[in-house]
Amino acid sequence: MSRLAVAAVVACAITAPAAEGAVTSAAGAETVTAQGVGPIRLGASVKSLHRRHLIGRIRPGCEFDPGQRVARLRPPLRGFGVFHGKRLTSISINSGAETAQGIGIGSTPFEAQQAYPNAEYVPPGQADPFAEGFFWVNNTSHPKFTFTVDDQSHLISGISVPSPAFCE
Repeated sequence: MSRLAVAAVVACAITAPAAEGAVTSAAGAETVTAQGVGPIRLGASVKSLHRRHLIGRIRPGCEFDPGQRVARLRPPLRGFGVFHGKRLTSISINSGAETAQGIGIGSTPFEAQQAYPNAEYVPPGQADPFAEGFFWVNNTSHPKFTFTVDDQSHLISGISVPSPAFCE
């Protein structure tokens, strides 16, 4: 392999974002609120989100939840939206967003606790049957949004509005 080819491979490896758990930069990140993420709002219709090119193709969701449908979010967001009927009921983000307090993918639970002192934190391994941990902003029964904490890195790996959608 020539030196030029090796340099190109190294440059791509350095500048390309990591696939999972990549920290999103504050520049250009959408803001997570209790109402949604950036221009994507809970309660929005499939039609309005498609018209604005904010979601991809709608697909069947969890087989245990009849009528549930899901769609991938379009860049700069990475994640998916969950729909019941024709309305958005939940949003899960893997990249491209952070809260107004600067908590996003790659943040620590300590940073989240500092930003949201009244939130409920369940560390990884203690949210049976899940290996992940959860940081419920507001509380577990009526969260505004939820941070998922990776069980390996112990960093925030996902943000859900209002809570994660699981298919069990």
